[in-house]
Amino acid sequence: MLKRWFSKKSNIFFALFLGFVIIQRLPMIKNNLSRQNELIKHRKVSVLNPEKYSTITFPPENSRAIAIFWATWCGPCKIEMERLKKSVESGAIPTDLIFAVNPYETNSEIKKFLAENRYPFTFIEAPELGQELGINVTPTTLFLDKGIITEMSSGMSIWGIWKAEFFL
Repeated sequence: MLKRWFSKKSNIFFALFLGFVIIQRLPMIKNNLSRQNELIKHRKVSVLNPEKYSTITFPPENSRAIAIFWATWCGPCKIEMERLKKSVESGAIPTDLIFAVNPYETNSEIKKFLAENRYPFTFIEAPELGQELGINVTPTTLFLDKGIITEMSSGMSIWGIWKAEFFL
């Protein structure tokens, strides 16, 4: 009897917790869905990679690309970036079509992180883009086709790397 009571009680707590999590994520999900098919304005951005400081146009005008919004303190971001790195190294994803944007930290913090952690994709300075798109969760990944957002998802994704490989 007592065991059944605890089981029912734990199911209620789990349902309440799940409901709370979903309610907390609704604004983010709504924002991500509302951005689909939105065109990102092309802009000149600085490349932050230590070996190739330069200026480029982002997003690429005539190709598909992936942009990941990340932060140095974000554990899930590091996991997602490691997964992307492995796909690039295996040849499943072209390195020049992945862009990383950190809209939260200073260039000195980002450059210090990049000096200690090597990733084979392009880190760009575009903090205003995070604000324009309402991004306040990391990691957030954009799938872009000629500058148009075809998909925007936030948080870790077990399917994300396969979608990225298929998309590019």
